[in-house]
Amino acid sequence: MKTRDFSAAELAQLVARQLGRIPEIDYRVAINCVFGWPSVLANAPVNKSGEPNPNLYYLSCPWLRRELARLEDSGFIKVLQKMIAGDINLSKDLSAAQLLYSREMASSLAALGIDNSSGNFLIAGSREPQLLKCLHAHFAFFLVHPDYELGRKLAAVLEKQNCEDERCAIWMAEIKASGGNYN
Repeated sequence: MKTRDFSAAELAQLVARQLGRIPEIDYRVAINCVFGWPSVLANAPVNKSGEPNPNLYYLSCPWLRRELARLEDSGFIKVLQKMIAGDINLSKDLSAAQLLYSREMASSLAALGIDNSSGNFLIAGSREPQLLKCLHAHFAFFLVHPDYELGRKLAAVLEKQNCEDERCAIWMAEIKASGGNYN
């Protein structure tokens, strides 16, 4: 994997460009793509106003977000739900992932001194541990935890996990050329 050299301000501009908006929550880059650009953000468990944030991991890669949106639009969540209902191992893996996610979120809250005793946190803020709400959130979790079987199934359907045009390099060149003031 390549390493990239850019300032915190340039990174903030790139992430804003990837998301199409300025992030409203503190984050760090958790996973980079094969080109070395941010792919998954590890978000703070609360926003700057102190409100809960259900997405501990957020997919920032615009190419992956588009591909997963296409899967969602085609009804693939229903396909996965049927697979989970019919496969006890996949169901157990999802339960284990939800438990791990809940522990990670509770730990993140505790690190900020926030009482989390009332929270049962699930991927994408789902209300039911076996209910898929957002493929983006599950795929981000998979990129952080590559042993997540549901994520592997998504990866197999995607066939590839990286863009071919390295658009973030183009965007960063524009950001750097503008002195870090690119919007």
